[in-house]
Amino acid sequence: MPVSRRSALALMTVLAACCPAVAADGWMKDLDAARAEAQRLDRPILVHFHAAWCPPCLRMEKKVLNTPAVLDQIKSSVVAVKINIDDHQDLARRFEIDKLPADIFLEPDGKRLIESTGERTTEEYTQSIARASTRYTDLVAQRLPKPAAPAANVASGESAPANARLASQEAMLLGYCPVTLLKNRKWEKGSPQFTAEFRGQTYWMCSAADQQVFQQNPARYAPQLLGCDPVLMARENRAIQGSTRFGAFYDDELFLFSSDANRKQFKSSPDRYIRDKVVLDVDQIETVIR
Repeated sequence: MPVSRRSALALMTVLAACCPAVAADGWMKDLDAARAEAQRLDRPILVHFHAAWCPPCLRMEKKVLNTPAVLDQIKSSVVAVKINIDDHQDLARRFEIDKLPADIFLEPDGKRLIESTGERTTEEYTQSIARASTRYTDLVAQRLPKPAAPAANVASGESAPANARLASQEAMLLGYCPVTLLKNRKWEKGSPQFTAEFRGQTYWMCSAADQQVFQQNPARYAPQLLGCDPVLMARENRAIQGSTRFGAFYDDELFLFSSDANRKQFKSSPDRYIRDKVVLDVDQIETVIR
């Protein structure tokens, strides 16, 4: 065999060994390999769940996922992987996939960023990818060490850490009972005697019965996005808590807004703001003094 052909075959073998899960279209097929690549590039991971028996999945495969616009956005922003749920039922269970098609954006370490379900257009899909990339960049910036603040005299006898703990323990919804609110659409004050924790936030209920109901399914009663304004989240990628003054239900889910204008904007086109579900932690919420 000529040297040039041997060299070419050797190069192809090396490339195949280095990139066994990368398809010619730029989509990977293995989540672990995608995670390793995301850590190398410091980019979020886009996991697209699909199935051969799912008509919307087939349409997206044909008309969206392999378009130049989507592939260019993937190449510049994320590491993308396709997962057929029939071949990877373990991953479908792990990520609690109950609708298809589904897309989950992850940080390189596997922490969830944004989730969505349903068929998308090319424009909607590229926008989702761009948004996930921006959100990851913002989170990385937020985690950078902050300059040390100058020492300050504390007037009260309470220490600063103690004050912070007290602030973090304040009841959500200003102490109003989320169970009564959902069932009766009525703002009724709860009691610190009947508390429950959910995702790092404290809620007060009106009774032991309401407390038990909440604890059985807290996600049903707690405000979405940890109480943050979905309009600000979509428009500015900022996690700022809304107010009980500006609440609204949509599909029996409670949303809080920072202003009446944002509430009205949400009501005019709610799906625009909730189709991409941002996954938040309580420590990502900005403190805003009003």
